[in-house]
Amino acid sequence: MINDQNEWVNLCTSYGLDPDEIRIVSGRYDMYEDYTDSSTALPLERWYKWYRIEKLAEGHAAIGGSVAGCSIEPEAAARQQVLGEADFLQVLELYRKTEEE
Repeated sequence: MINDQNEWVNLCTSYGLDPDEIRIVSGRYDMYEDYTDSSTALPLERWYKWYRIEKLAEGHAAIGGSVAGCSIEPEAAARQQVLGEADFLQVLELYRKTEEE
């Protein structure tokens, strides 16, 4: 598990992603699964596509610098890349795999 944990954190660093954002999005998927009947819940990959579109529509997925190194500060004028391409999903899946172990 330690190697997997190091791997997802290292991927965050190499992709310029905030590890806390990975944890937050994973928690949101958990809430979605808890709220939704498990037989009808979307798999992570499909849910993430929907979630990313929603965040893009809200303007929260903008690419830019961070304020004081924190990309999740609600008052930040410019936010680190919160949602990216397939890289974010790759790290999210790896993070969730480490949490299951």
